Amino acid sequence: MTTLTGRGDLGVAGSFGAYLMVASFSPLDSRPRATVLVAAATGLSVGSAAGAAAVPVLPALVAGTAVVAAVQGVWEVAGGPLRMPAAMSALAFLLAGVNLAVGMPWWQYAAGFAAGALWQGAVIALTAPASGPALGESPARVRARSRDGAVYAGTLAVTGVVGVATAWTLAVSHAVWLATSALRVAKPDAPTRHGRARARVVGTLGGGTLTALLLTPPLTLLERALVIALTVCAMQLAGAAHYGWWTLCLTVVALFFGMEHGAEDWRLAGVRMGLTVAGGALALVVCAVAERRGVGRGHR
Repeated sequence: MTTLTGRGDLGVAGSFGAYLMVASFSPLDSRPRATVLVAAATGLSVGSAAGAAAVPVLPALVAGTAVVAAVQGVWEVAGGPLRMPAAMSALAFLLAGVNLAVGMPWWQYAAGFAAGALWQGAVIALTAPASGPALGESPARVRARSRDGAVYAGTLAVTGVVGVATAWTLAVSHAVWLATSALRVAKPDAPTRHGRARARVVGTLGGGTLTALLLTPPLTLLERALVIALTVCAMQLAGAAHYGWWTLCLTVVALFFGMEHGAEDWRLAGVRMGLTVAGGALALVVCAVAERRGVGRGHR
């Protein structure tokens, strides 16, 4: 997209849209149905557009976070092929402000992101092995069986809102990583949640250190693109089930989008590590309080 438009900011937006589309279907061992791909690309694009538009206004950012986190919670309980796209749509919302270039209108960022997501959806449709799962349970089906679904959605909404409100007060770049880490660590059951917290911290430490080392010598744009492509391939091979390796890879990708080279990269890598620990702790505390109050029991 950078080559077509001559604009690096649109290239970043499109690349991020394509990346989240890849992350939504990993490992890609079967081809999702067209309805799933369209729904995923639409959800990601809507999340990204809403996030870019909400960035300057705290009430809008908080309200939007509550909505996207609740949707993530509903699909977490529902399962099916839209579970990961729903989670990635929450990330698209929260990270829009990080990727939105200074002076870039929100709608241009949203358009670039959507183009990247749709392009990657077409690539998946053409290259993935046939054939994939059905759309999965609908939100209506979830509601029908769903005290657990509604309650967990509320717990996740609280987690996201507290994370965003806390990040807003921090005088560090990329502070929203605290909220994204919290939403990715939170799970309905305590053993899974604790395991993800450990894997998230260890993977982030490894990914942050690796990225800072890789970027210590200056890299050309082509070399950076090659590292990102290889890392995304490694993510596909590992799959989200191997969450420590998955986190290591996604940390490398996230930092490559936001770093250049030199001492500043070590600082940003350290910020990422610290915010990951804080976000994981937030998720553990909020979910534990909800369970203690009798609010989230029963999901497994």
